[in-house]
Amino acid sequence: MSNQVVEVAIAILYRDDKFLFQLRDDIPNIVYPGHWGFFGGHLEPGETPDIAVARELLEEIGYTLPSISKFGCYNDVKVIRHVYHAPLTVEL
Repeated sequence: MSNQVVEVAIAILYRDDKFLFQLRDDIPNIVYPGHWGFFGGHLEPGETPDIAVARELLEEIGYTLPSISKFGCYNDVKVIRHVYHAPLTVEL
């Protein structure tokens, strides 16, 4: 097992008083299988968090954000989480 810290970019998407979540796959090789979570994923080598969050949203839900803001960056011993937030321009 690697001791390398992983970087991820995560998006909190909302419209009015609703938030968009995804139900994670229920497989043993992922973090928090079968749980609800925000969209996002690992940064590719050389990729910035801003680019990564946009790529992940396009890959996962086919959505291109008109704008996004950084909410914060949260580190622990295994993961650096770059967290963004943005209003959705489509109906939920």
